[in-house]
Amino acid sequence: MFLDTSKKKWIIRDLEIPVTENVSMKDMKWFREKIKEAAAREQAGDLTQAEALQTDEEWWEKTCEVGLGVSVDDILESGVTEPEFRELMAEVYTFLAIYGTIERAKQSALYEVETRKKEGKLTKTTQNSKN
Repeated sequence: MFLDTSKKKWIIRDLEIPVTENVSMKDMKWFREKIKEAAAREQAGDLTQAEALQTDEEWWEKTCEVGLGVSVDDILESGVTEPEFRELMAEVYTFLAIYGTIERAKQSALYEVETRKKEGKLTKTTQNSKN
């Protein structure tokens, strides 16, 4: 797990980064513009594989900058694997675009279960098979 809602930090192996909350719409506009541009180019059929990979790199760098306050190189130095990195980028972007704050993330089923596990508050439920 990357986002630790109780510590309000992103945990990436031994690297701990404070969560940036309430990112401005101005900062998020870059992402919307990139999505629109890529969709238009893909629909027109003029997006090369090299350009798509370059866009990925730009996206990751902006996600790290806006969401984590560090560079991609800082994350790579943590020893993170390629699958972990991709998962992290998706989680950071989802946090920025959907949740925005720790409190909203805690209300999500995704983080609610993790928060309860960490706090040792999971409760056992049973289902009565008799009707």
